[in-house]
Amino acid sequence: MSLLVVVAFGLIIGNLVDRAGQNSLLVSAAISIGLVLGAFIAARKAPRSHIFHGMLTSVAPIALSLFIQLVRVGRGIQTVSWLSLVLVFFLAVSLATLGGIAGGRLSPHKGSLFE
Repeated sequence: MSLLVVVAFGLIIGNLVDRAGQNSLLVSAAISIGLVLGAFIAARKAPRSHIFHGMLTSVAPIALSLFIQLVRVGRGIQTVSWLSLVLVFFLAVSLATLGGIAGGRLSPHKGSLFE
């Protein structure tokens, strides 16, 4: 879910928006909301380890963005700095963890075998 939203907003809409314009903030917000919602859905459907399942949803967008940056470096296109890329990775994991926490808190309790 989160990969679908990130790809849709990041590649399709992100290419239509001027980078220097104010709409680029809306695209960033949509991508962030997509990560949180994708992690929320994954954590809510998970039987246990909600935070871990939420955090795992950030792996696919991170791998995709790293692949795209490596392709851009290979083609000789000016890219973002590697430090900012690492900070974006940490932000993606943090947003997915937030969605995992929310999904774990709002998931229906299945009850314990001891209860």
